[in-house]
Amino acid sequence: IERDPLVPGEPYTEVMPVSEYEFKMAPIPGGTVEIPDPDNPGSTKTVDVSPFWICETETTWQMFDPFVDLEERAFMLDLPIDPDGITGPTPPYVPPDQGWGKEDFAALTMSFHSAEMYCRWLSKETGRKYRLPTEAEWIYACTAGGKSVIKPEDLDRYAWFAANSESQTHPVKSKEPNAWGLYDMLGNAAEFCIGSDGTPVLRGGWYALGADEVSASARVPQSTENLNKWLEKDPQIPKSKWWLAGPTYHSFRVVCEGDSEIKTAASE
Repeated sequence: IERDPLVPGEPYTEVMPVSEYEFKMAPIPGGTVEIPDPDNPGSTKTVDVSPFWICETETTWQMFDPFVDLEERAFMLDLPIDPDGITGPTPPYVPPDQGWGKEDFAALTMSFHSAEMYCRWLSKETGRKYRLPTEAEWIYACTAGGKSVIKPEDLDRYAWFAANSESQTHPVKSKEPNAWGLYDMLGNAAEFCIGSDGTPVLRGGWYALGADEVSASARVPQSTENLNKWLEKDPQIPKSKWWLAGPTYHSFRVVCEGDSEIKTAASE
């Protein structure tokens, strides 16, 4: 695939080769941001953030389902298994969308492992380097570089939370975007990020939480207790990394570092 180079500071639209589904990526300028300091609980530290692009929405089912269908499609077409390829998730036992809706709804019940594998698959499909955001990148994008913090009294304009969600998620872009054009950074579904110590962190709160728990500072780390909850519906003993987790509020959005030398699936 021949790709036009990304222009720093300019948005772009990604087209998924496998489905021709399009999603928009917003440019985020570099800067600094305060993040939790894992070495000093209760305190923060200042870190530098390099320019990057971030998806303007959470990963929707239209973006995620081609990845879920990956193994089934290969089986039906009797395709050879590539040992260097990226495997997809096994079929879930119950509808992962909880019956709330697919298409433009945020893809739910993600495990961190599933989100990371999706990013690897998307990178291979498109030739661009996609990954999960670091916690610093997520906070920086959510607060528009620290210059725009949404107040609880204004939350209804920007987020789905306990007071307006009717205890479920809603289609992305149903609320107003933040100052940098990003939708649902707060509420709707919590988003996986990579903490400064490399461990998974959920950010932004979700549809069932009150206004005081849905904010740029809302943070759920992967503790042993939380991980057990996240995998409580895993039928395997002992628990595995599993593709789809138990809770109904896990999701993620992708970031892109810019042009890279990734070998695409279509070019192989």
